[in-house]
Amino acid sequence: MGAFQSDDLMQRSALRIAPLTAARTSIVVKTPVERAYQQWARVEDLPKFITPLRNVLRIDECQFSYTWQTNGDKCRGVLQILLQIPGRRIAWRALSNALMSGVVSFEPHSKQETEVTLKIRSVFDLPNLSVRMEEYLGNFKRLVESEDTAK
Repeated sequence: MGAFQSDDLMQRSALRIAPLTAARTSIVVKTPVERAYQQWARVEDLPKFITPLRNVLRIDECQFSYTWQTNGDKCRGVLQILLQIPGRRIAWRALSNALMSGVVSFEPHSKQETEVTLKIRSVFDLPNLSVRMEEYLGNFKRLVESEDTAK
């Protein structure tokens, strides 16, 4: 068996051990779509609302190193931005493992309201993933709305 086949089998085995789940959730924030997009696009500021993230540092135009801390455990990784459509969508994946990816999209409801939809594929079990996503979007809403009122 060649190296390619062996690696492929190992990846498929790893996915069987930790199956991916996918979840989607949305929230309406009281801020213009451009403002909501800009806040999320500042990847270094993600720990302000995705609380397990720490030390997000830019490596280059599309890659960021990060530390993820949950339940006392620390993990390090690299996040890659796969797609950015200004004012509309940001897609990413974790390079350090193939077990997390996501996309966030922004849809204007009015000049002052934006629907933010988050979709994530992860190894977290579905109920845990859904709870985390709702928490992060709630944190994002508080952050972006409080910064708008502070201006």
